Amino acid sequence: MTENDRYHDHLTGRQSRTREIKRVLLAVLGLNFLVAVGKIVVGLTSNSLSITADGIHSLMDGASNLVGLVGIAAASRPPDPNHPYGHRRFETLTSLGIALFLLLALQQILQGAWNRWQTGDAPEIGPIAFVVMFSALVISLGVTIYERRAGKRLNSSILMADARHTASDVLISVSVIIGLVLIQLGYPAADLILAIVIAGAIAWAAWQIIRDAALTLSDVAVHSAEDIGRVARSVDGVEGVHNIRTRGGDGMTWVDMHIQVDKNMAVDDAHEISSNVAARVEKEVGEPADVTVHIEPATDEHLRPERNFQPEEEPREP
Repeated sequence: MTENDRYHDHLTGRQSRTREIKRVLLAVLGLNFLVAVGKIVVGLTSNSLSITADGIHSLMDGASNLVGLVGIAAASRPPDPNHPYGHRRFETLTSLGIALFLLLALQQILQGAWNRWQTGDAPEIGPIAFVVMFSALVISLGVTIYERRAGKRLNSSILMADARHTASDVLISVSVIIGLVLIQLGYPAADLILAIVIAGAIAWAAWQIIRDAALTLSDVAVHSAEDIGRVARSVDGVEGVHNIRTRGGDGMTWVDMHIQVDKNMAVDDAHEISSNVAARVEKEVGEPADVTVHIEPATDEHLRPERNFQPEEEPREP
């Protein structure tokens, strides 16, 4: 396969991935807003702080879907002179926008909890509250499974971040239903306690999204330099490998490496070896990858001990 063929396949795959991510986000957006409206209406009419807080959380799910669609539109743009590596980092930046929405929801819930503590109001729970919460639970569970599978298949940080967000909604809905039972049994304080629990779950989800985005934006190594070096050395004609570096995220990995070949080898032959190395490394990485191979002569000057930029900890998965 020629370099032009590889580039065409890569471009086609990127466009297909973007379309699939958009379809997933649009489907999830409609379901999240449906769930959010139901929870908020019931929460306000029943004076339930926990149901209202859960509704706000679901509303943030929908808002994060909108942010995700904007981010995908920016990330899918092709490389240009000012962005030679493309615009994929916008997808990671968008996941930080999701975390911001979570923090805004956290602030609203904590403020409501404080007001409830001061007033001591009690919620009035009826059968409709249970119907809405059970229905929302089923929808949220289905959305989480669907979005997580799509996120892993498409290797999208936006979908994975949003699936984590929705997963917390499932746990929160379960907690709220338990709280509704306790309220019916004569323990109205359960509503306030659950609101605080919801706030904690939202804070944890926001922290995980910020942590993952920080790892991507700080170019943490995403693959083992030793494994990549082993693959490169398996190519006939490669006499040494060093300076292996990896970074990535958002469905793409970049690999830079130096290889040494016979100093008397023709340029065409050396180029063929480097192409074979790049192809095998791409297969080892197992996802869309941009592999840059620098060729050096196998002389005493260049055949020095291998120097790989390797973190102290195990590389994370992109």
